[in-house]
Amino acid sequence: MRDPVERRVLWPVPSPRELDSSVPGEIRDRFLEGSRCEIAQAFRGAAAMYRAAIEELCKDQGATKYSLYEKIDELSGRLGPDLIDDLHEARMLGNDSVHQGLIYSVDEVADVAELIIEIAEHLYVQPARKAAMRQSRAQRRAAANASP
Repeated sequence: MRDPVERRVLWPVPSPRELDSSVPGEIRDRFLEGSRCEIAQAFRGAAAMYRAAIEELCKDQGATKYSLYEKIDELSGRLGPDLIDDLHEARMLGNDSVHQGLIYSVDEVADVAELIIEIAEHLYVQPARKAAMRQSRAQRRAAANASP
């Protein structure tokens, strides 16, 4: 009987997940590093960097408390309970990985990455798109009003 063999996809090289350019750079940077760790199957590193992305997000949103738990809870006035729970999920993934040495599965790490993308979409991407649409309509109105 043969021993099991590990298989890895070498080609094409998977692209890392990235957050939209409307998301502040510090958040995008940590998220991208987490995604690179995820691709390299360094899941504790991915968890730690996704947690760091959440910490940067909380700071950017004005949270000032010391612990990340408290920073997330500070955002409860601006975010619904589901998004707060998602932030705590990302926090716990990082905490468990760093402090307990727990290695989450591929799917669990990917789920948390998707939660962060969803939160970034809500906080940064959708407002930026709406602002761009409003600006476009305002320019069209101004151009129409300037025409004889």
